[in-house]
Amino acid sequence: MTRTQIKHLLYKEWIKTRWYAAVGLAGSLILSVYACIDAVSMLHDMGGAFFYSTLLTGNIALMTQLKYLPLAIALLIGLPQFLPEITNKRIRLTLHLPVGSTAVVYTMVLYGLAVFCCTLLPALLITTATLAASFPAEVVVATLQTLLPWLLGGMTAYFFTAMIAFEPVWKFRFGYILIAYLTLRFFYLGYGVGNAVTAYPLLLIITLISSLAVIYTSHRFNKGEL
Repeated sequence: MTRTQIKHLLYKEWIKTRWYAAVGLAGSLILSVYACIDAVSMLHDMGGAFFYSTLLTGNIALMTQLKYLPLAIALLIGLPQFLPEITNKRIRLTLHLPVGSTAVVYTMVLYGLAVFCCTLLPALLITTATLAASFPAEVVVATLQTLLPWLLGGMTAYFFTAMIAFEPVWKFRFGYILIAYLTLRFFYLGYGVGNAVTAYPLLLIITLISSLAVIYTSHRFNKGEL
């Protein structure tokens, strides 16, 4: 793809998703600020010693308000990005450009992934800064380790959204939706503080596989397979 073609494609994606990204950014900022205020309030209300002992035993957890935020952002970006292209068949014109359908699809996917990350980055920075200012380093690291599966779950949900949207056959779409639901549950298990580290390899593999699966369904859509 030439630089001009990439710019035109990215601009088209930006037009489709800009307001949804803005809503996602505002929502993530509000929710992260609320989660930070709640975490600091718990520390002050419970007292340092009791708070940390309760945290270590798993009876309380920090930043649980952010658990499904990446998933919501993924759907907020992915659905308006891909569904209009598929329902109106506009994507067929794009995929038949003389630049390679895989390059076009992954330009779209990488754009959406970049918007997903940029939408969540300010909230992650606010959360990290607040934790670092209020809690010991061990708590900060353990909380961020707990947040990572939720972030990977959001990325995986975005890839699944693209994969399902490109699938041309409805019965297969329903099957992929079921697979996505069952798979995403691994990212949202009740991991204790800092205990999610052992699941990282599996979650990273799932995320990678879901990113590659987009090639398969976009190829089927391009060929019009039934």
